[in-house]
Amino acid sequence: MIPETMKAIVVTEPRKAEVKELHTPVPAAGEVLVRVEKALICTWEQRIFSGGDVALPFVPGHEISGTVAAIGEGTFANVKVGDKVVVKTFDSCGQCEQCYRGHDNECTGNAKKRFYDGIPGTGGFAQYLAIGSERVYALPDKEADLSVAAFAEPLACCLGSLDQGEVDFGEDVVIVGGGIMGQLHNVLCKKRGARTILMEPDPARREMAKKMGADVVVDPTQCDPIQTILELTGGRGAHVCFYTVNVLSLAQDYLECLAKRGRMVYYGSFHPSGPIQIDPNKIHYSEKRITGSYSPTARHFWTASRLLGYHLIDVEPFITERYAMEDCQTAFERASSPETYRVLIDLSGD
Repeated sequence: MIPETMKAIVVTEPRKAEVKELHTPVPAAGEVLVRVEKALICTWEQRIFSGGDVALPFVPGHEISGTVAAIGEGTFANVKVGDKVVVKTFDSCGQCEQCYRGHDNECTGNAKKRFYDGIPGTGGFAQYLAIGSERVYALPDKEADLSVAAFAEPLACCLGSLDQGEVDFGEDVVIVGGGIMGQLHNVLCKKRGARTILMEPDPARREMAKKMGADVVVDPTQCDPIQTILELTGGRGAHVCFYTVNVLSLAQDYLECLAKRGRMVYYGSFHPSGPIQIDPNKIHYSEKRITGSYSPTARHFWTASRLLGYHLIDVEPFITERYAMEDCQTAFERASSPETYRVLIDLSGD
């Protein structure tokens, strides 16, 4: 039976997270009610916890997995009660040009907002989430590990990034940064048959990248990173570079590591941001391409659900620590540590 009230983690003020009792949402026509069981703390939630990005109080959470609890009356859905699912919590309108063209990650319309007893939020850190049936993806394996499945959203983001970089078999791919997103890029690039060169100053992160299949790991503080990349690629340069770190001062430098017709993907946002200098002649004569990657499309989310649901990739090593809802304050504090990749919160308790 679905309870009238539920527990939810609310960021009530900067650097304070607490569990509150809120009313359980009721799914409307077209919606599915998901019992959220596992959730990961992303860098976006870390910024919210620090007092940035959104007004507080706020119910965050968007890297989640769970089971279908109910289906709204009159709803067409490809899932049924009890199915294990992942959820694309970030909404899009479905009716603007970007949505029609399959780029729903760049939606320009008005998406539906969610509130919990008047508190706004994405809602992934609440025990129940009512959301459009088109945003709920069944896991193909009924025995799928929901802790692993919670990586569907960040994995989908990286799948979009790989499409932007057009990674092909046998190419040399440079990944700048060995945090969780750099690590996921490495895992996916290896699945696409690329040779990966990961740049990371932290020895533990370099070791993790090697464990997960990186061909070469480099400490950029102990060498000239651009010259090293050129030497590793026979003077040609990398076919693709994924820049995954929040270091604006180096964003321009790594353009020099690209081969002719090389692709630079700026993955992730910069805080604080600012301009970099680009010589247009260098772009003109070399046909290098510079692009970004932002949020996942529905297609990338579906692909991620298959990769995780069928155990086609291994992301379990990236769950650094696990906490119960009641320990959410500690979980948020630990998620900000460079020692962690992803901190998981278990919402399945009573």
